[in-house]
Amino acid sequence: MTARPFAVLLIALLLVTGCQQAAEAPATNTPNSALSVSATQADLPEDAADQDAIFTTVPQSAADFLARGIAHGRRGRRAEALADFTAAIERDPSLANAYFQRGVLNFEQNSALALTDFNTAVSLDPNNAEYVHWRGRAYSWLDNIEAALADYSRAVELAPDVADYYFWRGAAYAFKQEQAPAIEDYTQAIRLNPNSPDYYHWRGMAYAASDELDRAIADHTRAIELSANVSEYYFGRARAYHLKGLLDIALTDYSRAIDLNAERADYFYFRGMLFKDGGNPAAAREDFQRAADLGSEAARSELAALP
Repeated sequence: MTARPFAVLLIALLLVTGCQQAAEAPATNTPNSALSVSATQADLPEDAADQDAIFTTVPQSAADFLARGIAHGRRGRRAEALADFTAAIERDPSLANAYFQRGVLNFEQNSALALTDFNTAVSLDPNNAEYVHWRGRAYSWLDNIEAALADYSRAVELAPDVADYYFWRGAAYAFKQEQAPAIEDYTQAIRLNPNSPDYYHWRGMAYAASDELDRAIADHTRAIELSANVSEYYFGRARAYHLKGLLDIALTDYSRAIDLNAERADYFYFRGMLFKDGGNPAAAREDFQRAADLGSEAARSELAALP
């Protein structure tokens, strides 16, 4: 496991060999920065000129600092946003949204620090589903999956019509290798938002881990229909085709995944396995070498075992 074992799971895909290793499940894409993930109309004015005026007006209240911090965050000014959120908290320690926004802004760089802010936000506003959900994501990043599951479930209770909450809970179940509840949650997310390719992709991963390969192929195909240039979708479908023994079709998808992202060791490794399975040791060696160069220990082992 890496230092952030759950965090890498949306860029780590189903690592299955012929004997089918464990599937990995997603945690998140690059998380939203403090682009006001919970900002209300009162947080920021809609008019562009008024938004610019935020930076020329001296903030007076905690709400003023919060609004300016959100505006800084929207423009990618992390340091300025953090300073404003902290100033808002200093002026009003009961302002839950300031802790939340600061937590989101710190999320990628310091998950433990973000968790502290999310805890405070939830303690101040325990029925805010978004606060609870993001705390669950912080728990996921810190590999506390049981705590994450509890928060995701609470978020679902508080806001049962938000597709993402089911998706993240499904991801936590899949991480625990509990594919049946993962599939159930992914399916609910798809019902609520049938146009998210990630939902289909990760349900396809769970289906593949459950040896339901035709369903896995169908879901990856739907993901590709919705977003045709995402390497993970082709790789996931390639794995399912490979496991079905459809090597020619799998090869096409592996190669497409590599065309889209040639920096993924697992793509070369599994295409190398396909070449090995298909009786082409020269091509297998080439792909294993590329995977090894990208850091794959499994590829190094395969190279050592080749005649």
